[in-house]
Amino acid sequence: MPNRLLLPNRRQAIQIGAGLFGLTLPQLLQAANETPGARKDISCIFIFLAGGASHFETFDPKPDAPAEIRGLWKPTSTSVPGTFICEKLPLMARRMHKVAIVRSWQGRSGSHSTGSQHIASGMESPVGGQYFPNFGCVVSALLGNKVPGVPAHFGIPVAARYTNPAGYLGAAHAAFDIKNDPIGDSSGLTKLTLEQERFEDRHSMLRQLDNLGRLTNVDDPDLRAMDKFGGEAIELLTSGGMRNALNVGEEPASLRARYGDNLYGRRVLLARRLIEAGARFVTINQAVQGGLFGAGPTNGTWDNHHLLFESMMSFANAPANIPGSYKWHTDPGPGNLPQLDMSLSTLLDDLDDRGLLATTLVVVMGEFGRTPKINKDAGRDHYPAAGSVLLAGAGIAEGAVIGATDKHGTEPKTRPWRPEDFAASIYHALGLDPHTTHFPRLVRPTPIASGTVIDGLFA
Repeated sequence: MPNRLLLPNRRQAIQIGAGLFGLTLPQLLQAANETPGARKDISCIFIFLAGGASHFETFDPKPDAPAEIRGLWKPTSTSVPGTFICEKLPLMARRMHKVAIVRSWQGRSGSHSTGSQHIASGMESPVGGQYFPNFGCVVSALLGNKVPGVPAHFGIPVAARYTNPAGYLGAAHAAFDIKNDPIGDSSGLTKLTLEQERFEDRHSMLRQLDNLGRLTNVDDPDLRAMDKFGGEAIELLTSGGMRNALNVGEEPASLRARYGDNLYGRRVLLARRLIEAGARFVTINQAVQGGLFGAGPTNGTWDNHHLLFESMMSFANAPANIPGSYKWHTDPGPGNLPQLDMSLSTLLDDLDDRGLLATTLVVVMGEFGRTPKINKDAGRDHYPAAGSVLLAGAGIAEGAVIGATDKHGTEPKTRPWRPEDFAASIYHALGLDPHTTHFPRLVRPTPIASGTVIDGLFA
């Protein structure tokens, strides 16, 4: 049976007559409860490498290319014979048998905004702003919460930088963003609150639904059932059940150290705790807060146009050759590359040890790759023509390397896999048929993805 959320006739008529809200949160919660077994109960941690990580310095090194392309670092062997990644990822090198790498990724936009929106939603944005919602918002709207009192979708610290995650769905389906440092009660995370606009939007939907139900005197069990699911929706908004999940300080110090006991590592650890508590989708905007563009609590970046090799390893000390018009923002922890190595390798182990890797899809990608040729400022620029994506868990083919770029990493030499295909693959892993499941609240049925599931990605 196609995985479409359709309402009974009376509620269809009410929906058309109202012309306001399409699939509301209570209806979606009800639909999910009415169709057990229609989908797999899979969650997702989407690690968004904001700014665009270099494929040369991560998962697609080119040791035989000229020096201005291959860079300073060498490849290293991995736990998968014949597969090599950057030598600065030694922990991940020992865990490549747990993941799949897609090396023939290809985007379309070299803009942070439109590139990120395309990656995070699988849909190209029209001129004038993002229309279609990010993956987590779609999953939240279609499937509702998995556990009462636990929101379906979280953003850490935001649900993908450069994007308007909820798109046309509006504030009612925005992610619950956790912007503070996830450690201890002083962070304020144990007092989860909703922005006033979002609460009023969702509560208004419930009031409208209740009023429409009163328009008929017919004793309809479908309408009576709305009381139950309306109550569950309100519980989602007001429950204090997230207190324990949000307190990363409860984790053993040894485990926190493995993730990286700093803002970056704690955010990845928090994602695991949220998944364990029942969240469906957690988006981590993942970049260390330091370097030339890293001031502030949410705007760390992989956007290394300058001093790429210094910036990727450490922000603790300012390099001597900083461009005169820039300021170096010092951060005591390791840089993006070693911190990704620590946190991602530990996340995979931690999920596996807890029996969660089989039911948790892990996706690691940025909005584009970086230019093959190192520029005059010792950095690499925006490059949507080629890049690499890592995936793990939830049926992903372990140890697979899918596709390849040419000898200089300029473009795929095998079939390119584009954002639409990653969207189809992510939804497929989550148990949603990407072609027969439609975006909620749209009058014209529109499939949630137009691409195809990536060949060889799933075991």
